[in-house]
Amino acid sequence: MFGKGISSFLFRPRTTPAPVQPQKWFEKQLMESGLNAKISREHLKKSQATVKVYYNTNYLSDGLAVQNSLTKIPAVNVAGDRSGYFQNGLSFPPDLDFFANIPEGHPELLSPVERLISAKKLIFSESHVFASGGYPNANPVRVYPKPINVGLFSLPGATFENSYLHYRLFMLDPKNFKIDTAKFESIYKNLPTEFAVAKMELGTYDLNHSLIRIRTGLPYLARTYSGTYYPSFNQSNAVIFQSEAYFRHLLEDTSLLLASVNDAAKSTGRPAFLKATAVGMGFFAKIDGHYDIQHMLYPYFLRAFRKLLNEQSYPWIAKVEFPLFSERQHMQFESVFEDYKSSIEVIRTGRDVLQFTEKETDIYFPCAVNPSDAFAYTGNEWGFGSVESMIGNNSSLRFDQVIHANPLLLDMKHHIPVRIMEDYQAKIEATSIAKLRSQNLKIETNIPEADADPRSHQLRL
Repeated sequence: MFGKGISSFLFRPRTTPAPVQPQKWFEKQLMESGLNAKISREHLKKSQATVKVYYNTNYLSDGLAVQNSLTKIPAVNVAGDRSGYFQNGLSFPPDLDFFANIPEGHPELLSPVERLISAKKLIFSESHVFASGGYPNANPVRVYPKPINVGLFSLPGATFENSYLHYRLFMLDPKNFKIDTAKFESIYKNLPTEFAVAKMELGTYDLNHSLIRIRTGLPYLARTYSGTYYPSFNQSNAVIFQSEAYFRHLLEDTSLLLASVNDAAKSTGRPAFLKATAVGMGFFAKIDGHYDIQHMLYPYFLRAFRKLLNEQSYPWIAKVEFPLFSERQHMQFESVFEDYKSSIEVIRTGRDVLQFTEKETDIYFPCAVNPSDAFAYTGNEWGFGSVESMIGNNSSLRFDQVIHANPLLLDMKHHIPVRIMEDYQAKIEATSIAKLRSQNLKIETNIPEADADPRSHQLRL
């Protein structure tokens, strides 16, 4: 349900082979998709004004870092950086190591470490939703008789489909034998960061409180010193998942999400009804694009919600609904929330992410998590190849949360700093006008020009 691969990438508007001005390229996609005809300018004036970027100050410490995270990205990115378009319409180069070798401080793109940091934020807008459904194919598009407003929270998920992003952060193996925790000290406190040490801690067992050896059925998923994955019944080269570090990472992101939902609902004066769409699942959860570990990751996603809903206070959140689309997910939900007790109601359904009843929209502030990719425009691909693209095609999301349609996204008055404490309590901090002026940022600095080709910097990597 939550995946997106190369097949979905093929069903997009055709682009010109020559580079074009990024805003013109994006406007062309809006026109060819038909979205321009579905949303009025009057609706956009209201929805675009609501945009906010909530960011974790433990990682994104200044306004420039936030702006870079919004501008130094491709337009479309699918299949783990294997296919996509840059902002000027040029397609990705065939070199599979191109994005792995982007250095820090690159003029138009983020390095792998910068990408990991840039994902510690979310984008919010109260968007105009005119339909639900469309993904997967068995889920038909249903047009609302009267469009509704939904708070859309675009939260990036961990990506394991290549070796230089979250895989390098949460997996240990003979190739990735030591984790560089320089930017992520908080999630690795008292945890092993070397493959040899992790193997010793596990011994002959496959899991403990913080580590899990990954299996593909009966055999383990193993990796050679050169980086090749293979099935093995021997533990020596088996990939080890840093489950506790991953859980802490999810607690940080979920805390940011729930604090943002609570803040947005408070501003509307209505309690929030949140659709907690799974984030970082599907294709994102396939190691090397092939080995699916969603069944291992999803329980931690649920546990993060349970822990925070039990231990923290969210007075403006009334209900959280988990859209589930497999028998395994239903079983995992029952296991995690079996004895759940909190003032915030938690339910699970098979409803579409954007499906709300008229009664629900009357009583609550309807909200939904958009499982996004931090390294692409919000909405990403233009077909119905993922949950994110489906949300983008059924709402004003692409108008509200993409810089070329909504310049307010780069206005620092719309950037909300959030501090995540050691107990995962989130504190929304005030940003003074004096502080914004002192940083003196120019919002146009990092927007690529028409003739800029990010691929041309490959020789300088």
